[in-house]
Amino acid sequence: MRVAEQVRVREIDGDEGQRLLRIIRRGMGSVVTWRRAQMVLLSAQGMPVARIAEVSFTSPDRVRDVIHNFNADGFESL
Repeated sequence: MRVAEQVRVREIDGDEGQRLLRIIRRGMGSVVTWRRAQMVLLSAQGMPVARIAEVSFTSPDRVRDVIHNFNADGFESL
């Protein structure tokens, strides 16, 4: 059985954290953007992928994809 790798978002600075909070609190953009921003912020706060998947009602693989994409492309990936 393969163990899934531990994935976490890269370190985000204060401005990025505030931008993520604005997206989540104000519902800016599409619901897809909102959900992705939520996943990234939860990861930045130390929540493990499995728990993020639970609270987001999605798969751990999807959460890992969102985090990997944000780490590579930043806000453009949201």
